[in-house]
Amino acid sequence: MHSIQKLFLFTLLIGCTTEAAEFYQVRGGIPNSQYYFKANVVGNQYLFFIGNSVLAGTGLKDANLRYSAQMVKALKKHFPQAGMNETRHIQPGGSWFGLYRCSRGQAVFGEVICSGHLAILDFAADDRNADIEQVKLSLEGLIRQVTLYRATHSQILVYTLTPEMLQAYKAGKTPEYIRVSEQIAAHYGIASLNLAQYAAEKIIAGEISFTAFSADGINPTDAGAKLYAEAVAKFVDALMAANPIPDKPKAHKLPPPLFPETDDNGRIVAYEDPQVKQSGNWKPGQASPIGPFRHVLVADQAGATLTLKFKGSEIGILDVVDKDSADYEYAVDGAPFRKLAAPKDVTGPTMRPVSLAKNLDRKADHELVLKVASPGTARMGGFLLNGTVADAFAGMSTLERIDAIYAAMDPIKYQPPAGRFANIPKTMSKLRDGGELRMVLLGDSIMGNTSGSSFELLLMRDYPKCKIVKIAPLRSSTGCTYYREENRVQDYVLKHNPDLLVIGGISNRGDAEAVRSVIQQVRAKKPDTEVLLLTPVFGAMRDEHIRTFTREIDTTTSNFRHNMQKVAAEEKCAFFDMTGPWWAYIQDSGKTYGWFMGDAVHANHRGCQIIGRLLEIWFKE
Repeated sequence: MHSIQKLFLFTLLIGCTTEAAEFYQVRGGIPNSQYYFKANVVGNQYLFFIGNSVLAGTGLKDANLRYSAQMVKALKKHFPQAGMNETRHIQPGGSWFGLYRCSRGQAVFGEVICSGHLAILDFAADDRNADIEQVKLSLEGLIRQVTLYRATHSQILVYTLTPEMLQAYKAGKTPEYIRVSEQIAAHYGIASLNLAQYAAEKIIAGEISFTAFSADGINPTDAGAKLYAEAVAKFVDALMAANPIPDKPKAHKLPPPLFPETDDNGRIVAYEDPQVKQSGNWKPGQASPIGPFRHVLVADQAGATLTLKFKGSEIGILDVVDKDSADYEYAVDGAPFRKLAAPKDVTGPTMRPVSLAKNLDRKADHELVLKVASPGTARMGGFLLNGTVADAFAGMSTLERIDAIYAAMDPIKYQPPAGRFANIPKTMSKLRDGGELRMVLLGDSIMGNTSGSSFELLLMRDYPKCKIVKIAPLRSSTGCTYYREENRVQDYVLKHNPDLLVIGGISNRGDAEAVRSVIQQVRAKKPDTEVLLLTPVFGAMRDEHIRTFTREIDTTTSNFRHNMQKVAAEEKCAFFDMTGPWWAYIQDSGKTYGWFMGDAVHANHRGCQIIGRLLEIWFKE
């Protein structure tokens, strides 16, 4: 049979099904993403891909042929000025684990997968061996999770070719996985790109053999990837033509679940959650041998247990397994203990998501007991829960909550220098004697962490006569090199009428003179403004203040801490070298840096309390 005849027959067969023969469906499109592409205001994290080895470009000689890179290329054709980039999250477990990894809180990883505005979800290869009933619930739950994370997110479902799908298409059938996925996509108005169908048509038509398309049946060769690239380009053009760019993003309203059993409460419960009760020789905050864990809970003695009470339909664990890993035993709701053996075939540290109990009554109370059951090492990351745990801080005021967080930490031991208040007499007078103190924080998202520490509540407890009005007109990744230009001090500082201006963060680009410029501009229009300069805290390990850290300021070289100190002295500002006691505390804590981190750069609730408590100590007389 000629290739044209084969293609004609294939088209007839597809036409006999209830599915459209086109290899993509635009549906509601991605108009919100089109708005963000045009506005170009969301930084580089525009597209986040979640999937498997196909997404990773496994087996390609030319990595730029992977379909994620081709999608960025196709979108850039329509929005050449957009600062567009891709983040690829390769994971085991298909859509089942995706449901948990895209949850609204990521205390374990410290990663925020849904940080962009366009989610491209690709689980076909890893879902090929999963029960289709599980796929229904996990994929729908995942889609709902992304929308619950941020209602303006756009989503695209992608299906790549597997041997099972090819056999279905050869038989004139729509693969069951795609049929179910398309049901879900239609229910939520999500665009879909069926790369599997596009490639199958080419293979059935004789334009390329399956072995030439893929050497292992899953990951495309360069020739196969070029077919995917063709399909991506056509799909993106159709997406862009389908909807005009809106004036503003529109929030998506979630309809009721398509499948009544779907549970969209997937989350990763961190092992340090107050509801996780520990017994035995557990060591929290230890360095993980692999990412994306920021830290792990380690035990090397049999008998150590973890207990978690929860509501929900499924419970599992997320840990790191290696050749030296211990076995577990676990029991749910008082049932006899069951064994979870350490894998014997691992060749190095590996992330292991595993379900322990499914189909639980989601409205009932449950309890999981997990026990280290053999010699070896247990490295726990957290619990996979489709449900909820009680909030240990429920009903607490902000001050009570931050006190509870700090009470679980080692106390900070820091002796601030004498004479530190010499250049902020009015500030200290208001703190001591009463009145309103207007305090403006200037800087980046690290200054956002500073604000998030709620340190002003600590100060008002120490100085009960004073009312502190904290104002934080911050801009992510922004320092004084930005604020000093185009009279930006007016909008970011002066219009708030500060008594005290606090400048800090990690985004000043090492330019202490830019800080000086901001100080001088502020005082030129409001001479009575007092200023406190803070040296950097948090950030990435590669940042100078961590990479070249010394407990005391190095005054023998030109470095930012020293230069800030000189600017403070010359401009008559207060100065707090927070870098020194901050990093010294972390070094002495016995915990890895990630124990205090919310992501690769920013503080978590513990890290924020280091900042807040240091400021409390510095201001206390």
